[in-house]
Amino acid sequence: LPTLLTFSLLLTGCTVSHNDNSDDTVTISVASGFARNHSNNDGLWMFVDKLEENAPWINIDFKGGPEVMASNLLIEGVAAGVFDIGVLPGDYYVDQIPAMELARFTPYTPMEERENGVLETYDEIHRDQLGITYLGRAVAGMPQVILSRREITDLDLHGDSYRTSSAMSNMVLTLGGVPVDLPGNEVYTALERNVVSGATWASVGPSSLGLEGVVSYDVAPRFYESLANIVMNERSWDQLDQRTQDALVDTIAEVEPDIFAHYLSKTIEETEQWHAAGVQEARLSDNDSRTLLELAYVDAWEDLDWDRILSTSPAAARLRDAYDTNDSELTFDRVPGGSFISDTTDLVEELK
Repeated sequence: LPTLLTFSLLLTGCTVSHNDNSDDTVTISVASGFARNHSNNDGLWMFVDKLEENAPWINIDFKGGPEVMASNLLIEGVAAGVFDIGVLPGDYYVDQIPAMELARFTPYTPMEERENGVLETYDEIHRDQLGITYLGRAVAGMPQVILSRREITDLDLHGDSYRTSSAMSNMVLTLGGVPVDLPGNEVYTALERNVVSGATWASVGPSSLGLEGVVSYDVAPRFYESLANIVMNERSWDQLDQRTQDALVDTIAEVEPDIFAHYLSKTIEETEQWHAAGVQEARLSDNDSRTLLELAYVDAWEDLDWDRILSTSPAAARLRDAYDTNDSELTFDRVPGGSFISDTTDLVEELK
C-alpha cells in the first residue's frame, strides 16, 4: 500500500487545465466506498449533477468504487492524495478516527448539523487527524433495521445469530443475539441455509440482495442513522481557488435536503417492497420500544470508549454535548429517518 500511494501521488490530484475559452477548468478525482450503481451512491450523483449546473468549470473524474481501492483503505487513499474526494461511511474508518463511532447517534438531519456547528466539528476532527476536509453527507435518512427469520415479540434474540455491521454488533449482543461478520454478498445464502437467523441493515439496500425472500420480519422501532460522508484531501482543497471551494460547499449545502428526502422516500419504497413480498412488521410494545431506544441511545452511548475517543479527538467533546440524550429527553423523534415507517412517511410530507 505505501508504494501504491507514493506512486499514485504522481498521477492524481486536482488539476487545472484551460479550454478554448481560456477559462480555468478544475478536475477533481473521486472514489467511492460503494460500487458505481449502488444505491448508496445516489447522493453522490445528485451532488455531481447539481455541481454541473452550478459550477460547469469543475470536472468530476469518478475513478470507481471498491474495485479501485478496498473500502476499508479508501480513507487512507484520500489522506495520501490518491483521490481528491472520497465518499464513504464513517464506520469504515473508526480505527483511524475513533470519533466516527458517534455519527450513528446523531439526532440531527444533515441540514441541522450544518447549522448547529456539528459539521464544523467533524471538519476539525478530520483535518487534525488525517489531513482531510469534511464537506458533508452523501447518505442520510436511513435508520438501521433488524431483519429476522423468526418473529421477535420482545427484547430477546434468543441466542440466535445475526449478521451485523460494526455499528450494530453491540446492540445484537445486548439483545441476547450473536453477531456474525459476513460479507454482504454472502448474507442471502447464509439466511437461506439458516446459518444465521437474521441480519441488521440500513433500511435501504436489503432488496438489492433479495433478502425479502429469506426473512419474514422487520423489527420496529428502527434506530441509529446510516450515513456516508464526502471528504476531501486537505492539500487538494487548499490548491483550489476560492470560487471553486465556494461552489463545492454551496452545492453540497444545496443538495443535502434533496439527499435526505431521497433516502427517506427510498426507505418507504423498499419497506413496501418487503411487505409486498410477505415480510411482516414485528412492532414491539410501547414499553419495549422505549426500552430499545434507551439501550441504543443511552446505554450504548455511555458504553463507548470515551477515553480513546476524547484522547484522539478532543473536539469530540463538542459532539458528545450536541448528541447526548438523557432518559427524560428520549423520544421516537430521536431518529432522524424515523423510528417507524409511519414517521418516515410523515417526514417526507413535511419536506414537500
